[in-house]
Amino acid sequence: MSQTIEEKAPQVDAGGQAGPEPSLTGRVVKGAAWVFAGKLVGRGMSLVRLIVLARLLSPEDFGLFGIVMLAIATLETFTQTGFNTALIQRKDNTEDYLDTAWTVQIIRGLVLAGLVYASAPLVGWFFNEARAIPLLRVMCISVALGGFVNIGTIYFRKELKFHKQFVYDLVPAVLSLIVGVILAYRLRSVWALVWAGLAAAPARVLLSYAIHPYRPRLHWSSAQAALLFRFGRWVLASSILVLLLNHGDDAFLGKLLGAASLGLYQMAYRISNLPATEITHLVGAVTFPAYSKIQNETSRLRQSYTAIYALTAATTVPLTALIALFADPLVPRVLGETWRPAVPAIQVLAVWGFIRSLGAHTGPLWVATGKPHLPAYFQAVKLCLLAVTIYPFTKAWGVTGTALAVVCQSVVVHAVGYWFLARSLECRVSHIVKHLVLPCAAAAVATLAIFIADVPTGHWIGIISNVLLWCTAYSAVFLFGTRWDTKPRQTANRIFRAVSSPTS
Repeated sequence: MSQTIEEKAPQVDAGGQAGPEPSLTGRVVKGAAWVFAGKLVGRGMSLVRLIVLARLLSPEDFGLFGIVMLAIATLETFTQTGFNTALIQRKDNTEDYLDTAWTVQIIRGLVLAGLVYASAPLVGWFFNEARAIPLLRVMCISVALGGFVNIGTIYFRKELKFHKQFVYDLVPAVLSLIVGVILAYRLRSVWALVWAGLAAAPARVLLSYAIHPYRPRLHWSSAQAALLFRFGRWVLASSILVLLLNHGDDAFLGKLLGAASLGLYQMAYRISNLPATEITHLVGAVTFPAYSKIQNETSRLRQSYTAIYALTAATTVPLTALIALFADPLVPRVLGETWRPAVPAIQVLAVWGFIRSLGAHTGPLWVATGKPHLPAYFQAVKLCLLAVTIYPFTKAWGVTGTALAVVCQSVVVHAVGYWFLARSLECRVSHIVKHLVLPCAAAAVATLAIFIADVPTGHWIGIISNVLLWCTAYSAVFLFGTRWDTKPRQTANRIFRAVSSPTS
């Protein structure tokens, strides 16, 4: 192939000689820093956008847009190829596969856009919302454009070049924020959300070619496509099951209770899973390519997994507790009184967010080690449990009942998953879950402290005082605990050793 991949070229020192590549440690740590920075900036903008739009638009507007995105997500998932994941996971040269993958990506995008346009009346009929039809038909433009994104951008993740991924994600997010806020102020309708989503699509396509030198061309190889799909089919199966789990509740709730209830539920999900979503994306983006590089070394995988698990627990436990404790006083003040009914669902879904965060790098571990069927099996069991519980729970407790059904299936399967994980890493379950003890104990003491203090939360000073008291108590207990258990202080060093020790 005539084109060269910039990210795959060896480093050259000042004298023109090829120098050694940076250690995997340095690349993982640097990549994690860039991913974290990108998520921090992107989430900050999304939070501003969410607060502004929630005050300008109604839950029903958010519910209508949720129906649109649900329909698109469903069709996107059922046409998922898994090629990008397969290209990242492969340890040998993948450059020869890029043009075939890009050709399939374009065909898929165009077919998918046609399906979105044609299925719009069916979606409107299912949800009894004719207003969703024109919204879907406009959004299909974004779907078609997505197929033309430069396939070379996969090397941002494969080679841990996350500084470029940072720019690639940031620019469309900024554009979407600006367009969304301006149009929401002018239009005061769901169309502001549609045009904001549409504005990011052409920006992402143009930026993908500006930021990466690879220039794909139309090419088809049946052998290459078949080889990629053999791995990607399990990613497809897992993605379908994840879709049904993550959005099946949305579809059921929207059908049963209407767009306004769907808007409340989706807002509850966004707020309660804010830390979990970012941690999941951060950990998954960094650990998948790193695990792929040490996929045959159980000892290094075990050290890496348990070290990252400890860091995730220390971060997720306090964030989950803060969301559950302070959703009631904060949501009406920040988003407005129309969003108060979402508070109970936020508190329940915070538990689900906690579980998602803990399992954020289990899926990447299975896929990186050539076991993409395991996540699919686990998701299938979750889906069965959700199907059994969601109707009676929703009928009994409405939006909060749907949230309870989601949490119940996740708790059961996550507990069983520890046994399979311990077998794969050749260790005991206690070797993994012991890292939860100190953060949970610190959170319990901190929660007890604010109940004893009993500072009223009827005003901002009281809310801020309680948050500061909780954070201070948590930090004090956690730091005191590290004096008796040195593991939290050594976590970073364990990660470094795990991913940088010589390959046997």
